[in-house]
Amino acid sequence: MRPFDYQRAENTAVARKANQAGATFLAGGTNLLDLMKLEIMAPEQIIDISRLELDRITNNGEGMHIGATVTNSDLAADLQIRKYYPALLHKRADGRGSPFPGRTYPTASVTGMPSAV
Repeated sequence: MRPFDYQRAENTAVARKANQAGATFLAGGTNLLDLMKLEIMAPEQIIDISRLELDRITNNGEGMHIGATVTNSDLAADLQIRKYYPALLHKRADGRGSPFPGRTYPTASVTGMPSAV
C-alpha cells in the first residue's frame, strides 16, 4: 500500500472542499482499504466522513436522497426504498453483498419516484 494523507472531516464544508481537490472519501467500510492493499486504488488523500451526519434517507418530492453514511441495513429497512426502488436491495449477480460495493460517495440521489403521500 502506498503512503497517503488521512484527515477526519470536521464538517461537510471541509468534506466538500476536499472533494473538489480530488480526495477519496472513507465512510466506515473497509472496501477502500482492501482496494488500496491490492493497489487497485492509490489515493493520495483520504477524508473520513464517518462521523458527519450524513446517515439520513429523505424524500425531496422528486426522488430519494441517500446520505453517504447510510448503512445497507438502514437502506433495506426504509419503506419508501423498499416500495419504489427495490433494485437497490438486490444482491449482486454473484450472490455476494450489496449491488453497489464500496459505495463511498458524498451523497446519492435517486430521482423519478412519485412523491410520498
